[in-house]
Amino acid sequence: MTDTPTTAPVWFTDAVGTKPRLETVAVDGADVAYRVWDDAGDEPRPGILLVHGGAAHAGWWDHLAPQLVADGYRVAAFDLSGHGDSDWREDHYTYRGWATELVEVAKAAGIADDLVVIGHSMGGIVSMFASVEYPDVVDRVVIVDSELFDADDIKRMMTHGAPVDTAIPRKSRHYASREEALGRYRLLPDQETLPYVRDYVARGSVTSDDDGWRWKFDRSFPTRLTDPAPTPPPGCRLTIIRGEHGVMDPVKAKALFESRPAGTSSLVTMPDTGHHVMLDRPLELLAELRTALGDSD
Repeated sequence: MTDTPTTAPVWFTDAVGTKPRLETVAVDGADVAYRVWDDAGDEPRPGILLVHGGAAHAGWWDHLAPQLVADGYRVAAFDLSGHGDSDWREDHYTYRGWATELVEVAKAAGIADDLVVIGHSMGGIVSMFASVEYPDVVDRVVIVDSELFDADDIKRMMTHGAPVDTAIPRKSRHYASREEALGRYRLLPDQETLPYVRDYVARGSVTSDDDGWRWKFDRSFPTRLTDPAPTPPPGCRLTIIRGEHGVMDPVKAKALFESRPAGTSSLVTMPDTGHHVMLDRPLELLAELRTALGDSD
C-alpha cells in the first residue's frame, strides 16, 4: 500500500507530499527530534510549534502543517523526549522538562519570539507550562483537546498509592498485526471518507519488529505529574479547542476560559469529533486555527 491511497483528495496528497526536514537539537545532553516544513534561512521569523501527546504524533500534523506554512508561518513539530525519535531521558519526563525542550526546538527551527504553540493531548499541558516558564517567548497557546488536570485528577491517576511526585511506569502496547494497529485509530463518528488520514498516521506512529507492531516509543514510559496544569499568563492569548466526544472536560474548559481576563481567550467545541480532532475533522480544525491566529492582534 502506498503512503497516500488513491482515494485521498488532492489537498491531502499534496500536503503529505511536502516532506518536512528532519532535525535534532541537543537539550541538556539529549537529542530531541523535530520536523520543520519551512527552510530556516538566516533570520528567525514568526512561527508555529506543533506539540503532540502520544507516540510519534508529530506525524499526525503532516496533512495540516503545510497549510499553515502557506499562511506565512514557519512551522515545526517535535517529539517529547521518550517519544518517537527523541532520546530517552527519564529525568526530563516532566512537563517543565518538556517545556524547555519546546523552547529550544523553536529556537533551533528558526522561529522568532512571539511563538505560537499548538498542543494536542499532553502537548496542550506542555504548552501551558511553557507559557508560564517562558513568557517572553510564548505569545499564544492553542489547546487541541487536552485534558486539564487538577490536583485531584493527578492523585486519581497515580497507581498503587504512589506519591504524586513519583513516576508512573507504563508498558507500550503490542499489536499482533498491522491491521490491529490501524484499528487503533478509530474516527468519531465513523467516517468512510477519511480512511486515508487514519492509514497515514498509523504508519508513522507504530513500528514493526519480528513479532508484531508496537507503539513508537520506549517500552516503559513514565510521566511525572507533579503539578496541576498552570493557567497561561494574562499576556499570553489562549484558544481552547475541544472535541465534542474528546477527553477534555467541558466544565473545566469553560472554567479555564472564564478565569482569563476578558478578550484574551476563546473557547471552541467542535461537533462530531473525538479526541483526535486533526484526524476526525482536519479542514474544520484548520479553519478554527486560522480564525484564532487571525485574531492575534
